[in-house]
Amino acid sequence: MRLFIAVMVLSLAVTGAAAEGDRAAGDLEIARKGQALIARLTLPAEQVVGFSHRPESDEEKIAVTEALARLGKADNVLVPAAEAGCTVTREEATTTLMPPATPDPAEFQARYAWRCESPDGLVAADVPLLEFLNGVALDALVVNGEHRFERRIAPPETRLPLLAD
Repeated sequence: MRLFIAVMVLSLAVTGAAAEGDRAAGDLEIARKGQALIARLTLPAEQVVGFSHRPESDEEKIAVTEALARLGKADNVLVPAAEAGCTVTREEATTTLMPPATPDPAEFQARYAWRCESPDGLVAADVPLLEFLNGVALDALVVNGEHRFERRIAPPETRLPLLAD
C-alpha cells in the first residue's frame, strides 16, 4: 500500500511536470578526469515527490524516504558504458525537505563517483532516472578533459554521450 501511494504521488508530480512542456526536471553534471567519473544531480522536490514542503503525512514521509532510497543508488540514475569497466565508489542522496535543512529551495541532490578501468571506453552513459521521471527532461553538463558541452536529454532518449559531437 505504501509503495502504491508513493507511486501515485510521483505520477501526479510527473504528469504536472510533463504538462508544463519542455522544461527540464533538473540538472545533471558529469565530469571525467583520468579514471574517475563523477556526477552531481539536482532535482526540484516537486518533480520527484509532488510537493515542496516538509513532509507532513505518513504518505509524504514515505514518498521522500523512497525517493532518497532510489536516488541513493547510482545504478538507478546513471550507468556508464560497460566497456569502461566502472565501479561505483560513491553514492549518496539528500533532500532539503528533511531537517535540519530548510526546504527553500525544495530539492533533492545526489552525488556519485566511479573508478573506470578502461576510461577510453567511457563514451556514453545510460540514464535510467529518466524512466523514473516518466518523460521529464534533464539538462546535462558534460566535462570530459578539455571538452565541455551541454545537452538536454529526455525519453525516449536515455543514453547520454560523454564525448562532444
